[in-house]
Amino acid sequence: MQANTTGLLDRTAGAVAAICLAFLPGLLAALPLGFNGAQHTLSALGRAEMPEGATASLGWGLAMLAAAALPFVAAPVVLAVGRARRLPGLRTARICAGVVLGCGLFACAMAMVSAGV
Repeated sequence: MQANTTGLLDRTAGAVAAICLAFLPGLLAALPLGFNGAQHTLSALGRAEMPEGATASLGWGLAMLAAAALPFVAAPVVLAVGRARRLPGLRTARICAGVVLGCGLFACAMAMVSAGV
């Protein structure tokens, strides 16, 4: 009995660690996307000024803000859907880690694109 419990705890700890590591790209992209998205959005609404030579776009600002929030919104949604479909907990955690990693990499790509705008 002890071996089964230890194996389950090891797998659970590994799944939690995978989810935490999957958040790293999203965390790296959240700050630049948040600041640039807010600057573009507020500038388009006339409440802030853009640097010289830059043009404000409300759509681009909202897209950056949405990309910054995407990994953090996707995780609870995936966990809730996995729970509703009665998937095993470890499988749901692996799926969640994959989805969060994909959303975080998308946010990183969006941050790289927005750096040149």
